[in-house]
Amino acid sequence: MEYSIITQEDLQGLADFELAQARVKNALNLAGAEGAVGLLRFFARYTSWNGFFGSGVASLSGKIGRSRTMFVDQTVAERLLNDRSVFIASFFFDAARDEFDDRDTEYRDTHRCLAQATLAGLLRYARQQGYAASTAELNKMLNEPAWLKTLNAKVAQGYGNGSEDSRDAIMAAIGYHLGSEILADREFSMIDEYLRKEQKEVTRFLKKAKQEIAGQNHPCYQWLQIHSGHGGAAEADHFAWATKGAELAFTYSPKKEHAAMRASLDHGFQTFAKHHKTFFEAIVR
Repeated sequence: MEYSIITQEDLQGLADFELAQARVKNALNLAGAEGAVGLLRFFARYTSWNGFFGSGVASLSGKIGRSRTMFVDQTVAERLLNDRSVFIASFFFDAARDEFDDRDTEYRDTHRCLAQATLAGLLRYARQQGYAASTAELNKMLNEPAWLKTLNAKVAQGYGNGSEDSRDAIMAAIGYHLGSEILADREFSMIDEYLRKEQKEVTRFLKKAKQEIAGQNHPCYQWLQIHSGHGGAAEADHFAWATKGAELAFTYSPKKEHAAMRASLDHGFQTFAKHHKTFFEAIVR
């Protein structure tokens, strides 16, 4: 087996992608059946969970970058000239760069701000439809349940937070990130498609609305638009960069390490798939 070649097909063999998509579809249908309030709760939880991945990949970039003695160009004898860890890390930092300031706009659009604009737009729509909860009632309804707080903490762990900077821990975190990107590309596309086909009035409202967050007006649908495969396909781009970075990690590691590295990467991918399952089974409870 060529451990250093990473394809979507190989990764898809590690998890049931059809069942994962069925969970997303079911969660969307259940949320939508409750109307504007159901969608508001869905997106409150989805933006909470999703909002930790940008910080996770930024941490991963640093974890890889400081591991200078681990990823080395064996064709260069001079020690101060042969480390390639930061070069590898740069392919993961590309995703972090978008998360902290999306390159598709001239403004400082963090993906967290864009997600908050989507959530604020949904709240405005719900109120327009007659939702009249007080701030205290709203906060209680949108409060992160215990299962979500636990899962959010596991995102940091999945990205390697708290683990040593070992090759095993780094490759597992890379696998976790690959899982987040490939499955997120599918789920964002499904969410976008569901809203456009099944929630046309909500979609029209969000596409017209803007929300001020951090002193700037953000389009309320932009977060969904840039991540969906029907729009900007940000997740697909991030997956491609991460795949390149992962393959370079093999290139600059001894061949004798490759089998163990791939096992760790696959384990990290499967860990994310389990977290994905937990989230979409629990989100509408």
